[in-house]
Amino acid sequence: MLWINLDGEAIDWRCQELPAPQLRKSFHLDKVPAAAVIRFAAPGWAVITVNGKRITDDVMIPAVTQLDKRTGMCQYDISTLLQPGENVIGALLGNGWFNCGTHETWHFDKAIWRNYPRLALELIADGKVIVASDESWKGCHSGIIFNHLRSGEHFDAGKITPYWDMPGFDDSLWQPVAPVSPPPGIITKENCPQCREMEKVSPADFWQLSDGSTIYDFGKNITGYCNICVSAEPGTKITIIYSELLADNKDIDQSNINPYIINGDITQTDIYIHGKTDSFCWHPEFTYHGFRYVKFITEGKVKNLKVYASYIYSSFAANGKAVIANEIAGKLLKCTANSYTGNFTGIPTDCPHREKNGWTGDAMLACETGLWSFDAAANYDHYLQIIADAQRATGQLSGIAPTSGWGYNWGSGPVWDAVLFELPYQIWRFTGDISCAAKYYPNMRRYLDYVLTRKNSKGVFDFGLGDWCHWSQQRIVTVALTSTAYVWYMMNIAEKIASVIKPEDLEFFTAEKASVKEAFIRNFRNPDGSYAKDEMTANACALFFNLDNSPALAGHLAEQVRANAHKADFGIVGAKIIPRILAEYGYIQDAFKLYTQTEYPGWGNWMIRGATTLWEKWDGSASQTHIMFGDFTAWCFSFLAGIKIISPGFKKISICPADIPEAGDYEFSYRTPYGEISVKKSGRDIFCTVPDEIDCDILLPDTLVLKK
Repeated sequence: MLWINLDGEAIDWRCQELPAPQLRKSFHLDKVPAAAVIRFAAPGWAVITVNGKRITDDVMIPAVTQLDKRTGMCQYDISTLLQPGENVIGALLGNGWFNCGTHETWHFDKAIWRNYPRLALELIADGKVIVASDESWKGCHSGIIFNHLRSGEHFDAGKITPYWDMPGFDDSLWQPVAPVSPPPGIITKENCPQCREMEKVSPADFWQLSDGSTIYDFGKNITGYCNICVSAEPGTKITIIYSELLADNKDIDQSNINPYIINGDITQTDIYIHGKTDSFCWHPEFTYHGFRYVKFITEGKVKNLKVYASYIYSSFAANGKAVIANEIAGKLLKCTANSYTGNFTGIPTDCPHREKNGWTGDAMLACETGLWSFDAAANYDHYLQIIADAQRATGQLSGIAPTSGWGYNWGSGPVWDAVLFELPYQIWRFTGDISCAAKYYPNMRRYLDYVLTRKNSKGVFDFGLGDWCHWSQQRIVTVALTSTAYVWYMMNIAEKIASVIKPEDLEFFTAEKASVKEAFIRNFRNPDGSYAKDEMTANACALFFNLDNSPALAGHLAEQVRANAHKADFGIVGAKIIPRILAEYGYIQDAFKLYTQTEYPGWGNWMIRGATTLWEKWDGSASQTHIMFGDFTAWCFSFLAGIKIISPGFKKISICPADIPEAGDYEFSYRTPYGEISVKKSGRDIFCTVPDEIDCDILLPDTLVLKK
């Protein structure tokens, strides 16, 4: 099996923008095989067809990898698509993450793997390879004249070749493909759900501007692209620009999503040029966008135009269901779900528009929300492989994964790096399968060896990002405290894993943990029992990571929250741990009010300001589709419904539902391998369903009554 592309190695691909190549292979079958699969690898993205039909509804495949180390391979059953006689395999290849031409801050345009798209493919019928990618394939340029991950896609319908991937097509004028060098990474089969169109979204409203352009409002922030069906004169050009915000004049506003695209490159813009046929339906193949509003600029005569949006994300199954009667909390659950799915397009990302980067801190903070909501373990395993592939020989990690080389010297550090520990650990907790944790345990040890070299003369770890996106730069807790706390936390996770798979390592953890804890207490604990400068996050860190278990400190934290009128006085680290500590120590009503009060800054303030997803900053000034403040769903399962995982894989749990008058009634359910767990509150009555295979203790407050 060769790697092939259309134009070969002679292309000066950094100096010109080439159309997406389309490749075809005709072959003959005397009869249809009993079993047939196509497996293909492409370092960008690919659309594969058999006899004119797509072999899958998956899009943007294969999912991205750390491309200097690994290229993904996908496999699909195509038995029903084959026929006796002539058959044709078609392949349309996009740039994806492999050939990022957009000039941006993270330097993917300078990635060492960057090159023109290429393909390796095999058709295996009844156990034998009957078609492979080789010099017998032919190709030509497609109507996709431009495609880049962050800039968008341009399509000229006048340049398409009708029926090019169908039997009977004359490809005598097509040129032979060229065998080319493979991408630098090894080929690895992808074993996680791929991206799909998960929802069709119709415009909620639209209006025209004075310049004749039209704005479509899809009612909520989504991730994906627009689909159009258009009748127009040949050559009519439609420019489609995506944004989250509107300006005061009701035009779109991209100012919050384009500051890191440089050299005048465009961002989130698709272009469609109409061909000779009267009507045509189209959507981009090799890009996606984050948006609520879309601007259509037409040059030429359009007779009819229909528009809808595709909401695209990884097609993992839903595991959890969450409903709360409280209006603000109910909206917050929906916003959290939209932010999570909108930021899982093959990998977990920070935002679907401005960056599309796999920021490790965002993934770490939101993973429990994800695992309570979706069967996302395989997708997290895929992402962990990217993190491991990007790990340096020293053990150092990048703040983004994949990375072109950016993110090691800024954007990482213990809080973000904890993703390498937290994700395998949570997968173990939720599934009962320790194999993922065992797989990455050597990477964890290598990281711990690295991070211990970064201990300063005071015995703490003073580097990396910390309580990011606090509303006030002057009120953020010192990075040294959060980083040191997370080093302690990572050691605890690795120790738990080692106790099962490598007990001979336990002596290492005993010694190093004692040193880190002593340094934390010595450097940050005050005589009155508070920590650092008495920031909420500082006090919560000591409690959350079990560096301190003082009820008095928890009471002090609750008083701080009340004195601040339950407004957020923390960034993303505090946003996760403070509500959990309040609930854990008996102040659950304060935690719920922290989530739902509507004054600035806070989650409830976002809700009354019309948010449909979670924002990056409390004031809403930057991205409005971020997930890093998104622990609310996990908090609700764990503390409102009170479902606690005692033994990995839900073999033993406890249920201690809360009675919070402001929350009202609620209903939570989660699908385990043994069946569904459900907790429903109606008035004073609690209804619980637990599969017989699960050992469960149910503990109720005095105000609630268990019903069958």
